[in-house]
Amino acid sequence: MGTSVVRELTAEERARMPEARQEMERAGAAACATKFTFLAAFDGTNNDENNLKLSGTKLSTNVSQLRTQARVANSDSLKSGYYPGVGTGGDQGGLVNAAVLPTPAIQAAAENAYGEFRLAALDHLRQNPDATTADIGAATTGFSRGGAAAIRFAQLVHERGLTDSDGQVIAPPGSVPISGMALIDPVARFVDAPMHIPPNVRGPVLSVIADHETRTDFRPLYHVDDPRVSLVHHPGNHVGNGGGHDPHGTAASVLEGVTGYFQQRGIAIADVPPGRRHDPNAPQLLYTEVWQTARNGDVLENEDGSKNAVWRHDPPAAGRIGVKPQVPPSHEAWLEKARQELGPRLQAAGFSPEMCERIITGCVCQAAGHHPAGTEAPRFLLGKDQQRLGVLHPPGVLQEMLLDEVLQDHSPTAPAVPSPERTATPLHQPADAQTMTR
Repeated sequence: MGTSVVRELTAEERARMPEARQEMERAGAAACATKFTFLAAFDGTNNDENNLKLSGTKLSTNVSQLRTQARVANSDSLKSGYYPGVGTGGDQGGLVNAAVLPTPAIQAAAENAYGEFRLAALDHLRQNPDATTADIGAATTGFSRGGAAAIRFAQLVHERGLTDSDGQVIAPPGSVPISGMALIDPVARFVDAPMHIPPNVRGPVLSVIADHETRTDFRPLYHVDDPRVSLVHHPGNHVGNGGGHDPHGTAASVLEGVTGYFQQRGIAIADVPPGRRHDPNAPQLLYTEVWQTARNGDVLENEDGSKNAVWRHDPPAAGRIGVKPQVPPSHEAWLEKARQELGPRLQAAGFSPEMCERIITGCVCQAAGHHPAGTEAPRFLLGKDQQRLGVLHPPGVLQEMLLDEVLQDHSPTAPAVPSPERTATPLHQPADAQTMTR
């Protein structure tokens, strides 16, 4: 195998990097961090900051560096943990896990992080008698399959809440927020687990997509149906975004952008150190791991003169081909019911099919909130003024939300509201089920 240099970035691609960094920082606007935050950092397959030889890279990844910046911040209100990736030994397994059986390793990493989060949270409550469970929250970041582990960690926090040393529930399931989630070219190849982002994750979520990765087995998770997620495309291949090659190249640009995202979320990690900052005057190289290389880095060829591929790969002209995450069957049922009950009325109101899907998905994301898996699907209603959505839960409780709030999306590629006349009007009286239509 090996890494080879494809070329230097074009002037247009260079110009894209500062734009992408700004988009990452903007994705973190509206800080919502809790008084105490635990940052869980999950590395990618074969990535271990204490064993760089395993991945064949010269530098630690951006995930490792982000955790280092959390430690450098040296704050009592911010604790952190670093979790090596699939295939790095121990409960992360070896070659077989790194190849086709990553799920047990991802579950183990998420469990380890949850255990350390719980102990850190309880320690914070003991040392600060005036603190309450409302002060407790978490944040997470992950590169490659570490993104899958980060999502699973957030799910565990949502499912379990927080228990004390005696096992008593002190923060119920769904009540502990994830105030920041940054996924760097997330991959879930061969991961046999739901990859939905749980309701306790307070948007916006940042997902950085490497523009120039072509390996078929590295197709990224695309949470395009989740209005909390901001997808930011950045030049470079998978490692060229996640880190490991150049200290001042494309990955450094991503590191600065993700750092800005967390700081904007109110999670006070330290700034990127000089040795890992992006240098626009340094060579900005595009790498690939698709081809077999000699020890000197030259790409090896077949007898017919074609390059010797060691990975299946998609045609570069196709761009990145994303993979939609699995969602729990219960939420699929909610989505299907919402499509049946809201879809025709939204289309009659003048929304395009694409916009209808965004509204329906956003509505279900909000409605699922603190309702555990398996809860009976509610009724989905559209206000007569066509500016409000109603969710009538089985006990008869009406949850109301404004269309503008459901559509709120920080993604620069998100579609716009289709017609300017559909501006929300102020509400002066609360609605009830009688003012909604099925």
